[in-house]
Amino acid sequence: MKKCKFCLQPAVILIPLNQMPLCKIHFISYIHDRVKKTIQQYNLITADDKVLVALSGGKDSQTLLTILHDIYNKDIQIEALYINVGVDPRNYSRDSYKVAQDLCDRLEIPLNKIDIRDELEFDMDTVHKLGILQRGGKYRKKGGRFRGECSYCGLFKRYFINKFAVLNNFTKVATGHNLTDEATQLMGNFFNVDMELMSRAGPTTMTEVKGLVTRVKPLYFIYEQEIVMYAYYAKIHHLSTECEYATDSPSHNIKQSLLKIEGFRRGTMFYMVKKFQEKLKPTLFGTISEEKKAEKRCSECGMGTYMETCAFCRTKKRLQEQIETSTMLRHVDE
Repeated sequence: MKKCKFCLQPAVILIPLNQMPLCKIHFISYIHDRVKKTIQQYNLITADDKVLVALSGGKDSQTLLTILHDIYNKDIQIEALYINVGVDPRNYSRDSYKVAQDLCDRLEIPLNKIDIRDELEFDMDTVHKLGILQRGGKYRKKGGRFRGECSYCGLFKRYFINKFAVLNNFTKVATGHNLTDEATQLMGNFFNVDMELMSRAGPTTMTEVKGLVTRVKPLYFIYEQEIVMYAYYAKIHHLSTECEYATDSPSHNIKQSLLKIEGFRRGTMFYMVKKFQEKLKPTLFGTISEEKKAEKRCSECGMGTYMETCAFCRTKKRLQEQIETSTMLRHVDE
C-alpha cells in the first residue's frame, strides 16, 4: 500500500495527472488548493462579486458549492439556482432538487428554483417523446433534425440561469464543469470544426455584451475521477444516478474514448485543455468576426446575444411547432 506523500499515512488516491499518493486529509486539502489556484490565476471570483452557483444535485455542482462555501465562508454573497427541466423517469428531477435543497439548508445558502414547464409549457419529458418520433417514428418530419436531449437541456439551462442572474444582479455564474467535461466538449467542437465555440472555451467566459453574465468554472482543471473521490471522502451528498436521457448523448462516446486514451497516455486531457488555453485560443478568437462580437439584444426576448435572435428563442419556437404538429398527428389516429 502506498503512503501519503506528505504524512506517510495510507494513501486513498493516486492523483491522475502525476500519480502522487495522498491520504484523505491531504487529498481534500490538495483539491481546495487547486481550485483556489484556478480562481486566482484566471481572476474568476473577486471580493466584490455576487455569485450564482448553478446547482443540479449531481456530484460536480454539489462539490463546487461546498468548496466555494469553504473557501469564502460568508466573505462574498453566494446563492444557488436549481433548474427543474422535468425528467420524470426514476424521479430524477424530483430527487435532484431534494439533494440540492438539503445541501443548501446545511450550508445556509439560499436556493432558488425555476421550472421550465412554467416558462415553456413543455419540459424535457416532452422533448424526449418528440425525439422518439423524429428519430424513427412514423411521423418523422422530412428534413427534420433532432439535436438530442442533452443539447436542448443544456440550452434551456444556460438561458434561464443567465436570465435569472441578469434580473437579480449577479456578477458571476459558477458552474461545476470539470476537466473531463471540458476536454470532451473541446474535442466535440473540434470534430465539428466549430471555431466560434472553441474560441469561447476556458475557465471563464468573459463577455462585454450587456445581458450576458460572465460564467466561471472553478473546477476546470479537476478530473471527474477526483471529484468522485472528493465527494466520497468529504461526505458530500449527491444524486448518484444519471439522467436516463443522457445515454444517447454523442459526447458520451467522445468522453469514453478520451478516458481510454488517458489510460495509456496519462495527462492527455489536462495538457490538451491547458495548452489550448495558452496557444490556440488566442488565435481562434481572432478568427471570429467583429459582427459576432458586437453587442446585440434578441429581437424576441430582449436578452443579450451574439445574434439577432438568440438560440433559445429560435429553438423554443421550432420545438413548439413540432410538438403541436406531433400532437395533432397522434390525434388523427385516435
